[in-house]
This record gives sequence, structure tokens and C-alpha cells, in this order.
Amino acid sequence: MEKFCIGKAVKLHGYLGEFKISTSFDKDFDIKKITVLFDEENREFNVKRIFKTTDGIVVSLDGVGLENAKTMINKWFFIDRMLISGKILFEDLKHSDVYLDNGELIGKVTDVQDFGSAEVISVIQTSGKELMFPNVSGIIISFDYITKKLTINRQKLLEVSDYEN
Repeated sequence: MEKFCIGKAVKLHGYLGEFKISTSFDKDFDIKKITVLFDEENREFNVKRIFKTTDGIVVSLDGVGLENAKTMINKWFFIDRMLISGKILFEDLKHSDVYLDNGELIGKVTDVQDFGSAEVISVIQTSGKELMFPNVSGIIISFDYITKKLTINRQKLLEVSDYEN
């Protein structure tokens, strides 16, 4: 089973053993699909309760009370990659090669930031210049998370950024 890192446990939430994981799921991802989490030691935990916050998720795990939850802080957590097949996640995009729809390589994704109204993708172009553009509807044509190849619509890119070829 391939695993996907969803984020790092950053703090306790309440006094019943819940804790917050800093993560950046897209708005469309249904976190209720997450029924099992794995820690960085590959231990498996069944999820009792999970909900979104503005900057992450809060989880309660079977068999994890307050004292055990304290030991989870600063650990990385993972899910089965199959839960997100077909979804593009911010972490997937990082370090991906960026191509225009005509096949031209323009650079590599360095960061993706969520500003609420839109995600902004940062790219270091092959020329060394930084390019930033919002993830507006229709700009991403395809993404292959295995080969890390992101294909974007050239016309949309020209409309929403200062890209020059």
C-alpha cells in the first residue's frame, strides 16, 4: 500500500485526546473518507472522529487518550494514497515539472499556497525567473502524480499571470 503524508500533528485539541494535524487538503476532499491513519512509525490507528479547521484537521483515534495524544505531537501522519486517487493535492504538486499544453517545459513547482479565494502556484522557470499564478478553473489540464508532470493551459496562464515565453 502506498501512503501519502497528510501533515504533522501540531497541538492538542481539548482534553479528550484529540489533536490537530496541520495539513492542506483541497476544499473538495471529503475527509470523512479517512478511517485509518498511520504514524511515521507505520502504526495503524482507527479514526473515531475527524473534522476540518481553517488550517488543518482535528482527529480522535481509537485507543488514544490525552497522555498518548501528547506523544503524537510533532509526528507525521499518513493515509492510504488510494483515498485520494484522482485528486490533486498541494503536496503532490510541489517539485513537479510544469509543461504548457504544447509540450514546452516551463519550470518546476516550488510552492503552493492557499489564500482562501484561490491557491497560488509558484514556479521557478527554466530561465530562473519566478512565476506565480492562481489555480483558476481550467488552468490545470492534467497532473500525473507518479511522474510529477503538471500540464497547464497556456492561454489561461497568459490571462492570469505575467508569463512571457
